[in-house]
Amino acid sequence: MLARDLMSPSVITVHPQATVGEAARLMLENNVSCLPVVDDQGRLVGLLTHTDFGLHPKFRPLADNIYSLFGASTSPKHIQEVSQKVSGKLVKDVMHHPVTTVNEDTPIAEAMRLMLNQGIHRLPVMADGHLVGVITRHDFLKLIANS
Repeated sequence: MLARDLMSPSVITVHPQATVGEAARLMLENNVSCLPVVDDQGRLVGLLTHTDFGLHPKFRPLADNIYSLFGASTSPKHIQEVSQKVSGKLVKDVMHHPVTTVNEDTPIAEAMRLMLNQGIHRLPVMADGHLVGVITRHDFLKLIANS
């Protein structure tokens, strides 16, 4: 079995100049946990995941400390203020890059090894330099469930 056989081929992408708020809405509307970031030429330039929101190290200066953002001592007003600041940041400032990718002809065993060894949960799949899909840990669960 190859990467093309396991990947999710319907990929929702985001532009690096989009705001984090726009990206969050895209993720919620499409029920996805990651957005490949593509430039005007359609090149993959980064990856934005749901874990990049709020807990990203680049956002920590916006709160007194990471625990104050979600801790018991935080007021609803403070959470709203931090959320508004985070929402206005640009995707290019928080995305993961460079991105580890695989080719559509990569055996899934190799893709799984790569994900495990690098501690990544989402793996963009490329064909001829273009993004054609994404493999996630969830795809491996589907594989197990359907066996």
